[in-house]
Amino acid sequence: MITRIRIINAQLANMTAMLMLMLTIIACSAGGGTKNNVNTEDRSEARNKMETEAQARLSMARAKLAQMQCGEAKAIVIKMRKDCYLALSARKEGILLMDSIDIQQAKLELSKADSLMQKQHSISTSDEFDEACRKVQFYERKLQYDSRSTNK
Repeated sequence: MITRIRIINAQLANMTAMLMLMLTIIACSAGGGTKNNVNTEDRSEARNKMETEAQARLSMARAKLAQMQCGEAKAIVIKMRKDCYLALSARKEGILLMDSIDIQQAKLELSKADSLMQKQHSISTSDEFDEACRKVQFYERKLQYDSRSTNK
């Protein structure tokens, strides 16, 4: 049991490092690199306006995520997708940000399940913990896939 907890703690440390790396990549790409600005003249005025608004909302969502307010961050991204439907570049970034939010939520659930498991030592708590571990792994793989797909 103790070795299992140690393994899981090591996995959590690896996942946290991966999340920080992905957040750094997202933050750097949100800085308005040349890729997003190359076609600015070719885009319509409405799209440019929506891109600007969407980038501002993504920045707000990133700030909420950094404060561990995952629900609020997710709501901002969802509203951005609905309101800024022409902001294609920002919507791509929003996919990666949403993946990061999902990973963070899964990690919070994992840590809660871990705390419960250490207190209760029951089978149902162990099952919840295993499910939380699988969720974190799923969202990490999804983020890697979406990162590769977005960079094409």
